Amino acid sequence: MINVNKKQGRRLFVPVLAALVLLAGCAQKRIVLKSPPHYDFSAPEEFKLDLKLREISGLAWDPKGNHFLAIQDESGKLFMLDKETKDIDSVYVFGGKGDYEDVANVNGTPYILRSDGSLFKFTRDSLGQVSGELAGTIDNGGKDDFETLYYDPNRKALIVLCKNCSIDEKKWVSAYAFYPDSTGFDPKPIFQIDKEEVTKLAPQKTSHLQPSAAAIHPVLQKLFILSSASNQLVVADLDGHVEFVYVLAKRMFPQPEGLCFKQNGDMYITNEGGTGKATMIKFTYRP
Repeated sequence: MINVNKKQGRRLFVPVLAALVLLAGCAQKRIVLKSPPHYDFSAPEEFKLDLKLREISGLAWDPKGNHFLAIQDESGKLFMLDKETKDIDSVYVFGGKGDYEDVANVNGTPYILRSDGSLFKFTRDSLGQVSGELAGTIDNGGKDDFETLYYDPNRKALIVLCKNCSIDEKKWVSAYAFYPDSTGFDPKPIFQIDKEEVTKLAPQKTSHLQPSAAAIHPVLQKLFILSSASNQLVVADLDGHVEFVYVLAKRMFPQPEGLCFKQNGDMYITNEGGTGKATMIKFTYRP
């Protein structure tokens, strides 16, 4: 039998208690990554993209053309990708060099967003010649950065989300509406996403929401928002009220910059390639 006096017991108790608290703290910080309802992030189907799309920055699905639309940073080119293999079917030059960040499809017409808030309409004349027509530019009087564009069929408007906008003061994410069939850009935000709500709902502490892609789920009628900088997938209603926040595993989503859905709810996310090939990941929708 080991005899431990009270003084020795107190000396032993302090480090043992500290170790238990440390272990408890570690257990509390352990995060189990969850998938959004109707999806299983543990069962992805991954496609390697052509090296020409290493810096893919935007993705959209065109149900009329039955192909994917993609763009990449620094090049005014629109890529059309095969629906099955994700290989490049065709490439069209719509503009010069520039920081092009996202693409959206409006009833068969592609629109491309540049980081300064300029929106270009992809046009094709009767002879098949293509060009990028400047459709409008957001001007809210500040130095702004935009990466996210999606189409809202209920509003009949393209929506542009701020990544970093001076008027948001790092508290909000402002959304601007562009009405292609009527007035163009509304100068006032159509809604604002509260970053503090994202922080409250996030499973773990990270940097603030900085949207890199977004799309409306065609079945659930929810807004899905990617934030590459904070490794998050945010789900909100169509007015930007945050409902859920999911952590994106870095290994699967090293730099998520593109997001779209097919009509049946299947979700596609693209990652920039860095030093290797970019990837497109499919997640099957399960009703």
